[in-house]
Amino acid sequence: MLKRPLMQKEIDALKAAGNTCDKWNNIRVAQDFTTKNIVNSKFTGKIKLHGFSGKAIAYKGIEFQTGIYNSWVNESVVEDACIYGVKIFSNSVACDGALIFNAGSITCDKEMSKIEIGTEMGHRVLKRQFSENERTVIGRGARVCNISSLENSHLGDSVCIENGALVRDSILENNSAVVDNAIVKSSFIGSFSHIGEAEVSYSLVGPLVQIHHHSLLISALWAEGRGNVGYGANVGSNHTGRMPDQEIVPGLGMFFGLGCCIKFPANFSEAPFTMIATGVICEPMRLKFPFSLITKDEVIPGWVYSKNIYGIYRSIYKWDKRSGTNDNINLLYSKQVLDCVAYACKTLKGTKISEATIEAYELYVEDCAYYKKHKKFNPSIISRIEKNLERDCKRGQEVFDDYMEFHPKDQEFLDYLHDHSS
Repeated sequence: MLKRPLMQKEIDALKAAGNTCDKWNNIRVAQDFTTKNIVNSKFTGKIKLHGFSGKAIAYKGIEFQTGIYNSWVNESVVEDACIYGVKIFSNSVACDGALIFNAGSITCDKEMSKIEIGTEMGHRVLKRQFSENERTVIGRGARVCNISSLENSHLGDSVCIENGALVRDSILENNSAVVDNAIVKSSFIGSFSHIGEAEVSYSLVGPLVQIHHHSLLISALWAEGRGNVGYGANVGSNHTGRMPDQEIVPGLGMFFGLGCCIKFPANFSEAPFTMIATGVICEPMRLKFPFSLITKDEVIPGWVYSKNIYGIYRSIYKWDKRSGTNDNINLLYSKQVLDCVAYACKTLKGTKISEATIEAYELYVEDCAYYKKHKKFNPSIISRIEKNLERDCKRGQEVFDDYMEFHPKDQEFLDYLHDHSS
């Protein structure tokens, strides 16, 4: 427990190591506290120091020792972590094994129990209760490196924020990452999601979402996650000429293509595994047909399952690999998706929609039933995926003579399919 003040000999040792403090008696330490690994730093306000073992924390081939070096710590708690070259670490907590390196300001000046998501007007509030409600928290094993600012946020274990990223008023779940000048404001980011060179604001983003390359996501309620926002995608048209009062609800496994523009309001929650094609301007809509492809000219229900089954199963393989689990296939074959498919079949039968669409949905139902009965993939899935791959290879070879030399089959993915089919 952190209950004792510093002894005089410890204060003298800290001063000798270049440290200063406005009031040494405000520092509380563990009984076995030592002054090792606290160098050239400034302490102000009430501080709790758990003590530093000096254990190594690896980052980009460099080993840092836990401790406080060349930094200013104000009104904070520091466990066995490393704070190195931080201009101000204020009203914050650094948990065991965390590394905070070359950062500007890590601060908190508001209560963190409520985060505004959805419309930017603050109509929706995400409530979370934390043990440290009025502090920025950097979780166990997290990395916060080479950034200018982290404000009013809670980071889970093994979160990574680096290379110019800015995070404000947000919650990042375990193993998520915000990197390469990305901006996250007033948002919840689910575990294993990765945001790089993009902006996310007022959004609830579920697990295993990839948002990259100068894309924009605003006012999204994407609890199920497991999707992708491609380069230059503008998923942020929440202004109606008056106020930013519109939202989007992407569906499970949704894919926003390169340079698409999604006009709000939009609801794809009943259209899981839908794809928006490159460059599409998508008008406000509520879509209830899963596995749809939205192009510039039409919505094609079921297309993704019939024509891009390779993409679906490779996504599941990647989700398992990133999360270290083996159960994402259960989301594809969940009651929720099955109910959406049943609705689509019922609605589309008897219409002018193509017979291929109905066949795609019926094929999904067949695959789903096979998996639920045998707990493995329908063997025909592999042959369908291989046909997708053959199509891609043929197209690639028509464009590049040496395509196959530099685009070999993803054998690890194929092995994954065979393991789940035998």
